[in-house]
Amino acid sequence: MLPTLESIAGFITGAGIVLLLAFIYFKKGNKQRKFDERYEQVNAKAIKFSWISTLIVLLFMWLGVLIYEGAKLAFLLSVSAYGVLLITFGVAHFVYNRRL
Repeated sequence: MLPTLESIAGFITGAGIVLLLAFIYFKKGNKQRKFDERYEQVNAKAIKFSWISTLIVLLFMWLGVLIYEGAKLAFLLSVSAYGVLLITFGVAHFVYNRRL
């Protein structure tokens, strides 16, 4: 299937909008000092804590899949692992933002 002119124009328009929004975000972030050392340190520590806790949860889930093998369970476990990652990142970001 060959790309049509409309799909190419849509891709270029979408990419342009994303680039414009990214430019505005970083321009505004620099004025508000969002990208200083403290912000980067908080983010790095929160991401590290989040990935470590997700790895531990994934190890226990792997044991669960080995015991109760099934497609529904595997989907449920992968979605819940992603949820744990997002929740722990948010909590860790909040805690480290208060501490540092």
